[in-house]
Amino acid sequence: MEICYLRVIAAYNLSKQTMRLYLTIVLLIAFAVSAYSQTSSIKGNLVDSSEKKSLQNTVVTLFNSKDSTLTAFTRAGAHGEFHLNTPDTGSYVLLITHPYFADFTENIVMKPGVPVNMGFINMISKSKLLEEVVVKTGAPIRIKGDTTIYTADSFKVREGASVEELLKKLPGVQVDRNGQITALGEKVERFLVDGEEFFGSDPGIATKNLRADIVKDVQVYKGKSDQAAFTGIDDGQSKQTMNLVLKEDKKKGYFGKIEAGGGLKNGNNLGEGDKFNNAVMFNAFKAKRKISAYGIMSNTGKLNLDWDDRSKYGGGSDVQTSDDGGIYISSMGGDYNRSDGIPTNWNGGIHYNNKFNDEKQSINAGYRITKINAPGETKSYSRNFLPDSTWLNYNNNSGFSSNLKQGANLIFETKIDSMNTLKLTAQGNFNNLDANYNYYSENRNVDSSFINVNNRHGQSKTDNSNIGANLLWMHKFKKLYRTISVNGGFNHTESQGTALLYSNIDFYRNGVIDSTRTLDQNTITDNVLNSINTRIAYTEPLVKDFYLELSYAFGLTRNANNRNIFSNDGAGNYNQFIDSLSNDFQFNSLSNAPGINFRYNKKKLNFSLGTSAAFTSLDQRDLTKGTTRGYNFINHSPRANLSYKIKPSETVNFYYNGAGRAPSLDQLQPIPDNSDPLNIRVGNPFLKPSFSHDFNVYYNNYKTLKERGIWAYASYNFTQNAFTQFSEFNDGVRRYYAVNTNGIANFNTNFSYNFKLKGPAIRMGASVGYGFNRNVDFVSSFAAANGSSAKNITKTNAYRFSVDLYKSVDEKYDFGVSPNAAYNNTKATISSAANANYWSGGLNIWGNVQLPGKIEIRTDVDANYVQKDPRFPANNNYIIWNGFVTKKIYKNQFEARLSIYDILNQNRGYNRNFGNYSFTETYRTTLQRFWLVSFVWNITKNGTPAPAAK
Repeated sequence: MEICYLRVIAAYNLSKQTMRLYLTIVLLIAFAVSAYSQTSSIKGNLVDSSEKKSLQNTVVTLFNSKDSTLTAFTRAGAHGEFHLNTPDTGSYVLLITHPYFADFTENIVMKPGVPVNMGFINMISKSKLLEEVVVKTGAPIRIKGDTTIYTADSFKVREGASVEELLKKLPGVQVDRNGQITALGEKVERFLVDGEEFFGSDPGIATKNLRADIVKDVQVYKGKSDQAAFTGIDDGQSKQTMNLVLKEDKKKGYFGKIEAGGGLKNGNNLGEGDKFNNAVMFNAFKAKRKISAYGIMSNTGKLNLDWDDRSKYGGGSDVQTSDDGGIYISSMGGDYNRSDGIPTNWNGGIHYNNKFNDEKQSINAGYRITKINAPGETKSYSRNFLPDSTWLNYNNNSGFSSNLKQGANLIFETKIDSMNTLKLTAQGNFNNLDANYNYYSENRNVDSSFINVNNRHGQSKTDNSNIGANLLWMHKFKKLYRTISVNGGFNHTESQGTALLYSNIDFYRNGVIDSTRTLDQNTITDNVLNSINTRIAYTEPLVKDFYLELSYAFGLTRNANNRNIFSNDGAGNYNQFIDSLSNDFQFNSLSNAPGINFRYNKKKLNFSLGTSAAFTSLDQRDLTKGTTRGYNFINHSPRANLSYKIKPSETVNFYYNGAGRAPSLDQLQPIPDNSDPLNIRVGNPFLKPSFSHDFNVYYNNYKTLKERGIWAYASYNFTQNAFTQFSEFNDGVRRYYAVNTNGIANFNTNFSYNFKLKGPAIRMGASVGYGFNRNVDFVSSFAAANGSSAKNITKTNAYRFSVDLYKSVDEKYDFGVSPNAAYNNTKATISSAANANYWSGGLNIWGNVQLPGKIEIRTDVDANYVQKDPRFPANNNYIIWNGFVTKKIYKNQFEARLSIYDILNQNRGYNRNFGNYSFTETYRTTLQRFWLVSFVWNITKNGTPAPAAK
């Protein structure tokens, strides 16, 4: 880039006389050439890449590539356009020069009768070049626009470390125990490698299996949708994105890793056997082609699961408060990223990525398959509060599940010409689950007398599938920023299952059994969701730096839920149809949504404002009862974002999104679901759509020379007509359904400060955060007078604080210390007994020391503290301490490793949850102390040679 910059300056400093002589020669030669050859043409438009302005009077020159003779010459017009008359055959070099921009060169082959349209050519400014020169200084962090860039080599990790270990050392980035990544205060929703999806959107495959030493940069930014990136106008679909940029010299040849490890069983946990952890990862690069494959066979809890599988199969959400003081949203159907118990996992996949035909076409495809067998046991202790009563619950659930998942994804993009692009995105996911369980539950009064006891067992088989595709066509007109795009797609989701349930509930009065309720049934479900959607967007420049987008979206959804329940006829046959629990229900939606957006774009200020109005018709059909209910509504979706660059490395961003949400079919279907006989769900066909308002503000400031960074984040969300639960209790049995309410809101903020102590070369950081959650629900007890109901408002204040300290000396040692603390304060209007105040915290210590003889000792300690609550039975402080000794062999190509996990044997699957009217502590069977002896082969060739032996 520096050479290119000097050429620009040199060209600019030519004397006027030399330039006149040069232009005269150019014109004469151009005239001669045009007189003696058949002619064709080359045309295009020149644009400032940073400010998006046309570049008039730019010099455009064409040379013969064989002898470098001048063939044609011109200057760009007032709108940056240029046109060259050229011979229609031969190979040429196009050179574009401007005193304030870098030279642009392009090899061009002319063919008879085929003119060349270069389209819009983005020129890089001199100031941009200088910024790139600064980048070469190796600054650990830099900020370009709304993108924070970490230079990977500035954060030392042990030799052979994974990307996950690298991410844990980046200021402002956290990786939790399950591999979930939070960057600059916000959860990462999209993970890329070299700007492309890697095995779909599964981050674990990349972070746990790719080596850190192949990464050049780690980028964090708000990723826009394809359509928003094309038009430059925000469509409210941005996601927090992390992108790994690989080193160029690593994208040649191949590299990989083979690991084989085993260890004897611990013997302390029921069902544990000998341990094994075997894995292989292989990557091959050739030019633009990338092939990757991996395989895992392990019973040590090593799982790579897709973040968005949960959303592909639907499911509701619930707001909860975690032990560390954070407020998070979890799925009612369970966390897809966790397998209870002690899983045995077989996991594999292959990924292919390539660009060809001068990068006019690209393909990104992958396939994954996973099988997880997981025996497990879960115990929980709860206290439940109503205005007139309090009762205790204990339950024990043991079982076994076998889950087979397959997923495939495809992205194909083709540039038809300089003005038209097509992009096809397709994916398919299949999930087959077999499970069985034995469940025991007891509800007691505070004096320990029984309310009810439930014994049940069951087994289920579920087949889920999801197939979808989307096609995007993008077209640019000759006028700069005038575009049109059409986006259309379909989605098909189906879930079929059978579930056998036997349940016996004994109800007590005055210490003796008063009545018994028995269920022996088979539930057969078939749920199908089909949807099609399309969106058309047209952009038009209005005046300088001000643009308009007009859009129209159409959506059609057909959702059918068929549930048939049969009871046992006494002879073991499930053929007695239960019509009171069975239902065939359909929920259809039709939406037409015109929209308008405005965008203002300057060097320091970017602003967009817009809205769409969705005219929606909902149609509910209860085919079992023969009833139909429909209603229409208009759903506005306003959005705005503002980005202001105070300085090149200091920016502030503001986002607002308003979004409507229709109730799900499960929330609407007015039939009891007694799959959990102690918690019976009923649909409410009278639900109205909800509308949420989401505000977000980000600030970042990084001083490169001082290596000091500040990140701040705040978000506020409130929902109108929010969906919440109305719970009715009778003899310890809950019957609940969704209702609409107002007053649900949450606020979250986080501030991080990071710097480097120059003398001792220690990196330090501190982070403080605050979260507030206000939830509303309703409860009713038949024990209360007249069965009155109460509105319960639960307010939670959560305060968080953490410190990070990190020191590294090349080829000697590195270590880090990270203490954290949190304080939770929860108050509920339903009863003062439901209030809670407690501290939690932890200490994470990690480090490694490199010894003579190519021996490395590595350890990490994760200490967890939760203040004991007198209402729960046990103290739940524990320390997980792991240790590793590695010996490198034969030029570091091979490794022998001894690993001991959970040395103190204290690991536990523990979680504390303070809900709206209940407290719950849960204990899950989990892996405790075990050891492995492993052998690792690091395979490298060409671009990624193994490190030389010391």
